Amino acid sequence: MAAAATMLSIQGDWDQVLREAEGEVWVSCKIPGKPTIRGSLTSKGISSDEVPEVTASEEFVVQEVTKNRIPVSCPGENISCTFLSPYASFSHIHEKNVSYLDISSGGDLGVSSSTDQTFKVWETHNTEVKSVLEGHTRDVFSCKFFPSGQEVLSGGLDSLVKVWSVNDGSCLATMKGHRGSILDIAVVANGQNVISSGQDGTARLWDSAQGACIAVVDDSYSPINAIAVAEVGNAVNLGSPKETPSNREVGTEGKLVVLAREDKSLEGVSLHSRQSRWKQGFFCATGKPPPKSPP
Repeated sequence: MAAAATMLSIQGDWDQVLREAEGEVWVSCKIPGKPTIRGSLTSKGISSDEVPEVTASEEFVVQEVTKNRIPVSCPGENISCTFLSPYASFSHIHEKNVSYLDISSGGDLGVSSSTDQTFKVWETHNTEVKSVLEGHTRDVFSCKFFPSGQEVLSGGLDSLVKVWSVNDGSCLATMKGHRGSILDIAVVANGQNVISSGQDGTARLWDSAQGACIAVVDDSYSPINAIAVAEVGNAVNLGSPKETPSNREVGTEGKLVVLAREDKSLEGVSLHSRQSRWKQGFFCATGKPPPKSPP
């Protein structure tokens, strides 16, 4: 596993605050194994070409500020970073924290959920809300567009996975089976199948049209916090299914689903054969699941 890297961070609304007289924002340098270095940047005014004149506190240096970027360095740790201002800021879509976000493949639509209990689809060019997706009874933890951009997949604290119409906000399918919160979701190929993972330690493959569970891809003792699906082809021996796959299973061949668990482990499982192929970076030569670590 790669070692953590030194990282520079800056206050999220720096581009707005530094355009105010004596505006001040925080900046920090986080060094693995050392105390975080904290400082500030202060605006001393705006030049004739509308560029902020910025000074930095001890330990930090600012150079060549422009209208939309600010380079910051921490010479003592030999690290620098250029921060870019947002192209646009959408502040009216939600009233509280945005918890999850996705953009359609064409880039024209966004979908987001918030701790204000709302879940919305909106147009990226003018932030007009296109539809409000209502049906989850608790917070939505994840949401993703289907490749077509016409449907949205979601999962939440209510243990439900849902498919929504972008155009009218109607719920097209509801998938029940998890015994805990849905922590992540993924769309397989063109979206006829989807995957979800949950607090209950399972990863499930679904028929998105019928809302039916096709298979439990993995069942463990530890919550599965995140999943990712990759096309690996012949790069990994994915094994063969022990049973004939359902005719509702579409596009799972040649795909590996990577599971990230609460117990700090990563595991790669063949989506088609359901066989574990590696765990924490070690390939299984026998094709059998590796022994699981104690919780």
